[in-house]
Amino acid sequence: MEAVTAAAVVDRGDHKMITAAQGVTAPPETDTPSRWRWFNRTFRAMNTQVYAQLVSDSKHAGNLLTEVERLFAAYEQRLSRFRPDSELTRLNSNETDTFRATSILFNAVATALWAAEQTGGLYDPTILADLEQAGYDRSFEQLSRSDSPDQLISQTVAAQPARRRRLYTYRSLELNRARHEIYKPAGLRLDLGGIGKGWTVDRAADTLQGLGPFLINAGGDLFAYHSPPGRCGWTIDLVHPLQPDLSIARLQLHHRALATSTIAKRRWLRDDRPMHHLIDPRTGQPAQTDALSVSVVADRTAVAEVLAKVALILGVEAGLAYLERLPGIEGLIFTDQATVVYTAGLEPLLSQLDPAGYASMENDQ
Repeated sequence: MEAVTAAAVVDRGDHKMITAAQGVTAPPETDTPSRWRWFNRTFRAMNTQVYAQLVSDSKHAGNLLTEVERLFAAYEQRLSRFRPDSELTRLNSNETDTFRATSILFNAVATALWAAEQTGGLYDPTILADLEQAGYDRSFEQLSRSDSPDQLISQTVAAQPARRRRLYTYRSLELNRARHEIYKPAGLRLDLGGIGKGWTVDRAADTLQGLGPFLINAGGDLFAYHSPPGRCGWTIDLVHPLQPDLSIARLQLHHRALATSTIAKRRWLRDDRPMHHLIDPRTGQPAQTDALSVSVVADRTAVAEVLAKVALILGVEAGLAYLERLPGIEGLIFTDQATVVYTAGLEPLLSQLDPAGYASMENDQ
């Protein structure tokens, strides 16, 4: 598979990207640290809690965090498959093969197709029919949940399900960037849940860069821009997939993005069988994997989000090897044996590790 790099994302996007390769200027240092203030905003969007923190001396910082909340609301309105009036819903229900999209939806779909190409189809936004077939046909809080940790571990590894022939894949779509048109068969429908949240975090990060160090955290998919004054990074605790009140690892992130994918959270019962939301595009069914969660560190949140899902689908051994091959990418995998493995380059970022779980102190999440 072709390696996913931040430079490749820059080449495909219409937005200014925050990457080391572009030589982004660090926030200006000040001789009077007392001028720097902490600004915080918390809100709910995309079915998760979003935290935005900014350290700045700008008098407009608070207003810009309000704009971040508005950006999330606007993007959710465009990209949610659960909203009957969203633009994505209109695209999915479009009965012709041509749809003229806004820049928000078009660029999100373009990024999703780029990710599908880069991962050889292990990430594929055209799996909505398979998700619905598995029972994920409404918002998660309306599903009958399966929450037993013992059940999660005992039923994670099972015989690979029979392959179900998929009518469409990401290769069934075409884009016309000049006209912002999306061409697709009438029966093909998209789910952008596997990339939309991270992509929105990146767009929000673009609006804040240069104002001072900031952290935007949308349910664990986050971007940490530089470091708060006097510190070596933003302190991030990775939540234990089976015991949400505990954490398994603490990272110090400086100008990096992080995303976590897990099959331990969005699970439900269908015909008395536990199901989860991570579809393996090779089978069209919930992935059979010996990994329970994967966290990935990358230069952009959308990249981290996609790669975490791919590694989770591949399983512990193949997933770790996949992440090790990608330049600038680090990852940590929590296995179905309640152990942790991680890439060699993650070591300098780790300040605490305990697969059994530890109580998180007050930190930047």
